[in-house]
Amino acid sequence: MGPDSRSLYWGIGFSSASTVLFNGSARATTMVATYELTAQITAADIASLGTAAVSVKDSSSPQGTTPAQTLTLSPPSLDAVAFQITPAHTGNVSFANIILPSGAAWSVDVGGTPSYALIAAGKVFVTVDLGSGGSRLVALDQATGATVWGPIAITGRTNAAYDSGKVFALSAPFANTATMLAFDAQTGTQLWSTVLIGEDSFTAAPTAAHGFVYTGGSGSSGLLYAVDQSTGALAWTQPVGAGANSTPAVTADGVYVTYPCWTFDFRPATGDHIWDENTGCEGGGGATPVVANQLLYSPNIDVGYNGLVYNAATGVSLGSYTADAPPAFDASTGYFLQGGTLRAIAQSNNTVQWSFVGDGQLSGSPIVVGPYTFIGSASGSLYALDSTSGHQVWQMTLPDPIVAAPAQLPFSGLSAGDGLLVVPAGTKVNAYVLSKHP
Repeated sequence: MGPDSRSLYWGIGFSSASTVLFNGSARATTMVATYELTAQITAADIASLGTAAVSVKDSSSPQGTTPAQTLTLSPPSLDAVAFQITPAHTGNVSFANIILPSGAAWSVDVGGTPSYALIAAGKVFVTVDLGSGGSRLVALDQATGATVWGPIAITGRTNAAYDSGKVFALSAPFANTATMLAFDAQTGTQLWSTVLIGEDSFTAAPTAAHGFVYTGGSGSSGLLYAVDQSTGALAWTQPVGAGANSTPAVTADGVYVTYPCWTFDFRPATGDHIWDENTGCEGGGGATPVVANQLLYSPNIDVGYNGLVYNAATGVSLGSYTADAPPAFDASTGYFLQGGTLRAIAQSNNTVQWSFVGDGQLSGSPIVVGPYTFIGSASGSLYALDSTSGHQVWQMTLPDPIVAAPAQLPFSGLSAGDGLLVVPAGTKVNAYVLSKHP
């Protein structure tokens, strides 16, 4: 969480006189509704791990100041839990003591086309497209690649997400309703299944965070679904027009989806509408947005991943961008594949810091792991670049192409978590150890 970042506070009876107190000190506060405040929390506020006291002071209320609630400040996650690593799809994770390896730690043939990897709970979870309307879910050991559980057969195409000890997989048969499935991450035991009624075309991957799992469906129109992670109960739905393919980007205070000319932002827990923007058209399709550094990168320009940049909180439009695939971000820079060239673009002034063409066949989304940016190639080359200079510092050659992820379910791509870099290529899942003590 960077300087001037927002934090969200829920309660009842808030007013324009309400002020959030962080460890007893007032922070700039905005009243969103009588049950919701946002406050500006600085990097210094959260520089140390531990706990903080959060309360609300309101001079117009007889209560005055609420009892303090304890906020736990935890280190950033080292897991990969969604497409492009994080629920917001930033494509970013940091490890300690990174060493670029001389070869793969293991490589496993999963008998079909593997998805992006979820890396958590000591395991690597991948879904596998069997190419005949069927899929499966498998859990591999992080250290050896050995199968821990599965493969579990899943009807239709599928992708998965991870949160709080559970793996959530979307079963999406062609031209039919989808089913959200929950599995225990340690054992593979199915915990619940929920049919997502109302639509019959599901082409977006799920995203799980903050007690819910989200996905979108289309067909008769378009719906965004939120399912309770504990029970499988459908928590809420919201209409989103006729679009598809947009894997929700989720933050603490927003669920974002993007369709041609449309961008939507909803409250994660309730589905309440925050803002939307239409730039003058409507139609099928859509693509996956990215939220990074309080900015939303919305691929809402008809088709593909080109789009507009918005203030994620307010929906104010801040400009446009071009990309062949979802970009990746660190604290100050975006990494965009543009016309086959990877470019590092400063977020402060949109200037290109460096460019890299590799072998001329770069494909898919880059990811950022500590000081390095990784990207693959349709030739099978895997590159690591110094994120500051753009200099190539490492290269591996795989026997199969590292191809661009399709625009819809099932999604694939590079992933990193818990010290591993995991690369799907051909029918194999390839794992490289970047840090033994991440």
